[in-house]
Amino acid sequence: MEPTITRRGAIALAAACAVAALTPAAPAAAAPAPAVAIVLERTGGFAGTRDTFVVDRSTAEGRRPLRMAASPAFRGLRGSYQPANSCCDRYFYRLTVTYRGGRHKTVSTVQGTTAPSILWRVIADVERVGARHVPAHGDAVPLHGR
Repeated sequence: MEPTITRRGAIALAAACAVAALTPAAPAAAAPAPAVAIVLERTGGFAGTRDTFVVDRSTAEGRRPLRMAASPAFRGLRGSYQPANSCCDRYFYRLTVTYRGGRHKTVSTVQGTTAPSILWRVIADVERVGARHVPAHGDAVPLHGR
């Protein structure tokens, strides 16, 4: 015997389908915006130098540091990792990442400080592949004084 649908059942089924069709789907989790540029300012060291390294989407081998800077691990970093004692001619680092849409994240640290490895990997990659800019002598401003 074949199942039959009553008029009342057909109306209920049509109403349920209409409600389902009009109910918006749950919004998909927004993918985090990719990193489009990284600026690393490095000051200090024995000679008291100041260097700036820049990575963007046009930088040869720049994809890896940009990808790491867009990762949840990097985005979850605190704004600063500082040592208990800042002596001894260490480098001071300020890393500023720009994400698509204009948001920024800045993280500061000092050479030898205990910090998550993602921070040190991004710093090392930016120093290795970034375009280096050495400011004129009058432009030097120590990062650790801020």
